[in-house]
This record gives sequence, structure tokens and C-alpha cells, in this order.
Amino acid sequence: MLAVMSPAANAQSSLTVFGVMDVAVRRTNTDHVGHMLSMASGSYTSSRYGFRGREDLGGGLSASFWLESFLSADTGAVTPAGFQRRSTLSLAHTEWGELRMGRDFTPTHSNWSRFDPFNYVGIGSVQLFSLSATGSTPVTAAFGSNGNSIQRSSNAIQYLLPRNSWGLEGGITKSFGEGNVSASDQHSSIGARLGVNLGPVFVSAASYTTHDDKTISDFKDRALAASWNAGFVRLSGGVRRYEYLRATQSNYLLAAVVPLGAHEVKFSFNRAKMGGTAGTAGTAGTTAIHGDSADQLALGYVYRLSKRTVAYATAATMRDKGNARFVIPGARAGTAGARSQGFEFGMNHEF
Repeated sequence: MLAVMSPAANAQSSLTVFGVMDVAVRRTNTDHVGHMLSMASGSYTSSRYGFRGREDLGGGLSASFWLESFLSADTGAVTPAGFQRRSTLSLAHTEWGELRMGRDFTPTHSNWSRFDPFNYVGIGSVQLFSLSATGSTPVTAAFGSNGNSIQRSSNAIQYLLPRNSWGLEGGITKSFGEGNVSASDQHSSIGARLGVNLGPVFVSAASYTTHDDKTISDFKDRALAASWNAGFVRLSGGVRRYEYLRATQSNYLLAAVVPLGAHEVKFSFNRAKMGGTAGTAGTAGTTAIHGDSADQLALGYVYRLSKRTVAYATAATMRDKGNARFVIPGARAGTAGARSQGFEFGMNHEF
């Protein structure tokens, strides 16, 4: 991390260059398909680079920007190009809160991912369930292979609560579709998130509704989760539900993290359960998905080499039921009802 202070206004404005390099070696196997040995980028936290700056305007008021790009540490590629992880401009006040504009995480993603001990990346994460990457699900019924706004939304304006003595956090978000009819994730949407810190307990809920000009109905995304820090262990759990026409998907998470000095052991159980019927993008469909589900177990170990560098290892297994076609990240696509498993180890360095 490189911070540059303005010489003309010392301690009033700053520019920071930051990033993460994360590389792992991964081996996966899918029933009836075979195994794959690969190198992956971003299995502890996502590889990235970016720039952020802040100017103190006085009286508790400040202006800031944040530009953050994807980075494939294993190949050096920047895919997708540009600052599509985050591109925001903000005006904030210590007592009034923050007005933020641009491309950023959705309220439901911010709510859901913070409870995943695997940081929403790697073979142990809940990402596949959340993205509904394969098979017939509410996400594929609503968007097909087109871009969706489950993780991030473009053209968004947000109001975020200031830090306060009540322990409340969250905000509201509105994004503008701008008449989009392409396969991007520029959709008209609205949502909100509210969380409360109660000492060792944190509870948070979020809702996000997306209207896509290419579809015939709104896609609804809801999430509720909580965590408890007991000191010797951090426990978390939650549920996230998608709805589109007659298709539903409920994602469940139970997780634990045990800190042991420089060491950390973490565990998670994830379940995705479908309901109703689904079709292709923008159609109600008649494909019955009731009874389709998948379970995932993950176990991870982290060793902190320094404040900015860690080594890690993760093992995970996923089992589909019915016609579900989920696989752990990096595994070959399988047949309905198949099982996939994998192991990875790597290193993560922040700069």
C-alpha cells in the first residue's frame, strides 16, 4: 500500500495505491467427468489493484473516490478490463452519512459475503450457490447467460449511514438501467441493508429487487444473517432467498472460525434448495426444480506469516441432488446429481 499526501494541504488530501496478489494450486474432481489440476487467482481474497483518494473539506465533510480493478495473478490478465470491481465517487459527513455514486456491491451481497469465512472466493466459498451458475435456477430463469446484478450494480446512487453510538450500519441503493438491452449487468434496481452491532453479536438484513428490460418480472433477492464472536470461536449463519416468477432458491449458511494466534481454522456448511418451476431467460418456464438441492462442506486453515501475508489451504466437497448441477469453483461441469470435491493451497499478499 502506497499513500501519497498532498504537499499543499498536508493531512487534508491523500492518494493510496493498493492491491492484493493471491495465487493457489488447486486440484478438483467431478464424478463421471474427471479431475483437473490448475492454478487459481484469488482463493483467500480476490486478487486486485486500485486507487483511492480522499480530500478533507472541513467541518466533518470530505470527498473521496475509489477505483478498483480485477487482476488474474496467475496470468497477469486484467479481466474484465477497467475498474469493474468498484468505481465510486463519494461525498461524506461524519454526522450525516455518505452519498456514494457509481459501480459498487449490492446491499444483499455486502450483507451475505461478510458472513462467509472463505471471503466469497475459493473452493470453500458460498459463491457458486449465490451466482446459480449452472442448471435451472431463479437466476438462470431471470437472466440466462446475460449479466446480472447479484454481486454488483452499475449506475448506482447510495446513501450510507454514518458511524453512530447505536451500532447501526447500512443504507439504501438505487441503480439506473439506462434503457439497457445488452448482456451487461446494467439493470434498474432498488434495495437496502440494515445491520446492528450488539457487542459480540451482529445481525444484518438486506433486500434488493432488480428489473431487467429483457425479462417479464422483477428478480427479488433477500438475505438475513447473524454472527457471534465468543472470543475462542466466531460463529455465523444466515439465509439468502431468490425469487423470480414461480422459481425460488434458498441458500443456507452455517460457519465457524477458530483463531489460534497466528493460526486460524475455519469451517462452513452451505445448502442450496430450489422450489417451483424455472425456464430460460425472461420466461416463466415449466421445468420443475422442486427437490433440486446441493450441500457443500468446507474446511480451511490459515497461517499468518506477517500482517500482510498469509499461507492457506482449503478442502471442500459438494453433493447435488435431483437435477441440480452445482460444482465447487474450478471443477469440471458435471451431470445432474453428481458430486465434486477439491483441495487447494496458496499464498496471499496485500500491498
